[in-house]
Amino acid sequence: MTIQIRAAECNEIPIVHEVMRASFEEYRNKIFPPSGALIEEIDDIHNKISDNGGAILVWNGQTPVGSAQYYFSEDFMYIGRVAVITEARGIGIGKKIMNFLEEKALEHAIAEARIEVRLSVPQNIEFYSKLNYKVIEEHEYPQGTDRWYVMKKNLSVQ
Repeated sequence: MTIQIRAAECNEIPIVHEVMRASFEEYRNKIFPPSGALIEEIDDIHNKISDNGGAILVWNGQTPVGSAQYYFSEDFMYIGRVAVITEARGIGIGKKIMNFLEEKALEHAIAEARIEVRLSVPQNIEFYSKLNYKVIEEHEYPQGTDRWYVMKKNLSVQ
């Protein structure tokens, strides 16, 4: 498997969308409220990242196998919609995505990354914890059916 990670071009946002939808499909009808990734449209992605952000794609040869979106705030990079298709999981792509984005933050002189993770998906909390992300906030959905953490990692030149 030859993995390449790179910034998504504007005309590749539909591919980012397709990979995200495929990756989040496993959560359909399993978490409530539903993941926003399952209703987010291509225009939503464009609008979210157009001001101060972007998206990345992960390729295995000519096949897209992962994606993520990000934007910069004044003090941190927010990373969202980290997605790896089912067939490509378990070989370190998620970790490579996070490393790639953390390096991008440092290139922009941003020394903190943040991500949001649902408590109903404990394997994701464990994944980010292993990457040294720490819980800084806990929130509850208005319906009272789920909660989520805001997790952060202080970045430094390694």
